[in-house]
Amino acid sequence: MNHQRFMRECFHLALRGKGRVSPNPMVGAVLVRDSRILARGYHREFGGPHAEVDCLRHVSGDLRGATLYVTLEPCCYHGKTPPCTDLILSRGVGTVIAAMKDPNPRVAGHGLRKLRRAGVKTRVGILEEEARTLNRKFTTHMTTRRPYIHVKLAQSQDGRITGGRSRWISSPLSRKRVHALRAEYDAVLVGAGTVRADDPSLTVRMVSGRDPVVVILDGAFSLPLGRRLFAPDKSRRVFLFATSHALRRLSTKAAALAARGITLVGLQGAGERLKLRQVLQELYKRDIASVLVEGGASVFTQFLAEGLVDELTLFVSPNSFGKGLAAIQPGAMISRVRLMPEKVSVGKSGRDMMINVLFEQKTS
Repeated sequence: MNHQRFMRECFHLALRGKGRVSPNPMVGAVLVRDSRILARGYHREFGGPHAEVDCLRHVSGDLRGATLYVTLEPCCYHGKTPPCTDLILSRGVGTVIAAMKDPNPRVAGHGLRKLRRAGVKTRVGILEEEARTLNRKFTTHMTTRRPYIHVKLAQSQDGRITGGRSRWISSPLSRKRVHALRAEYDAVLVGAGTVRADDPSLTVRMVSGRDPVVVILDGAFSLPLGRRLFAPDKSRRVFLFATSHALRRLSTKAAALAARGITLVGLQGAGERLKLRQVLQELYKRDIASVLVEGGASVFTQFLAEGLVDELTLFVSPNSFGKGLAAIQPGAMISRVRLMPEKVSVGKSGRDMMINVLFEQKTS
């Protein structure tokens, strides 16, 4: 039987859930008997049926002798939905082939073990590397106990993110790609300087997709109330991180933002600087599995310096500003221990050059 062929079909199905299933993984499933596909399924949205359930509900009758291919080990605990292993056993599926074990500690091999003990034949590791690439965000979220961090930079040819006046740096195609990225991530993160200077909305435009959660780092709690991100909007979550001292000192302002639905998170810190690991721990507790970091220079520099970047995408415009703000703060000590380039790709994005770097992230 052509195991790789059927597993690749599972990958194709899994990708249909991109941008809609997080913090869950993207999963596809195919049911096969006598080299013929009987049913297909995938995880369509967070909180909805898992891929195995979606697949098996499309077929009836005796499933003895059938093989279920799935991109990730079936779950064995009751979360938002019942355990997939129970359904597989009740339907009489004879063999389960998974591309990889589930890194979630609540599963982590237990699902396959439960199936084997009940007499189901199991196999794991078909196209495993491709499976890990497919769910790189989910795996990082589970193994590091923090969100997957993707830093997005757009800069001029001479390394500037602004030339001292308001204008687009990147090409229309690059901007469209950034909006597509936003739709794939649970949250987009910016510093107070970016909010103050650009007053962004950070919504998804130019493509279809959901708006991400907004995370603002404002240790001094200095941003004015009139920013667009602070407008009341019940359909979107906005988190503002500041020092606990600043929130207490400006309690009236804090109350006004809270009344608009803004979630204020106070952290202990020295002076006005926030500790990124504390920020990421708080986001992890709130099921934020992936974060797109969009600005500004001090935020970019801090993430890189602390070795907290899993992926970096750099759009380089052919323009030169000659002066202005550098994308990375001069003199910054970028971590060479924790950031080990794993894969680098270079291509064109309209008139821009696009560089993407995947980092081999050490477990925290």
